[in-house]
Amino acid sequence: MAETLELYGLLSDLVEAALNGLNLWPALLAGVIAALLIWLPVAARLLIALCLTLVFSSLWPLLYGLPPLATDFGEPEYSIQFALMALVAIGPVWLTEALGVRRLTQRKPRTSCIS
Repeated sequence: MAETLELYGLLSDLVEAALNGLNLWPALLAGVIAALLIWLPVAARLLIALCLTLVFSSLWPLLYGLPPLATDFGEPEYSIQFALMALVAIGPVWLTEALGVRRLTQRKPRTSCIS
């Protein structure tokens, strides 16, 4: 029972540390950019959103004059942050598919009434 409580305490500390350092702006920017690429398949846009999230979150400190961050998935806090940022980045792509934006922007073939 004591080990379970220790594990719960450790996991809650990791989640709290991840939420304290979470910046969702890079993920939202990457998701919007990927959502605008409507001519690509959905899987490609999701992959682009995740890759751009990784790049933007690494380079985001440059806006404040700080050195870029090296991504370290060995740190559990960063893994939790990336999972949350991935959900945010996937949101705009999913929204464009749910609203049928691709269907609205497709050109309809011209047909002739004369046969």
